[in-house]
Amino acid sequence: MLISAVPFLGYIVIGGVLTLVESRWAPENFLSMTADPGFVLTGTLVCLFIVEATASFILYYLLTGFENERSQFVLLMSYIGLGFGGAALRVFIPSCIAFLTSWL
Repeated sequence: MLISAVPFLGYIVIGGVLTLVESRWAPENFLSMTADPGFVLTGTLVCLFIVEATASFILYYLLTGFENERSQFVLLMSYIGLGFGGAALRVFIPSCIAFLTSWL
């Protein structure tokens, strides 16, 4: 998950700083869902990893059982993370599919 989050956050921070100082290297349509492929592709990758990681936590705790309050809390947070990742993926995936099919 860290492998996908670092490029995404780096893109946001570096692009934001370059846009703020009005550099000529700043992305033209920074953080645009329709015209910024870097934002869409890295955002989709982060959402996929969030959904995968939280679903694996949920499956693990459902298979091994609940031992204490900590495992119940982890399961609750995993459900929240799964909902967040799924909702964000629902926003990112149409733009990502449109961008990837334009390459074909």
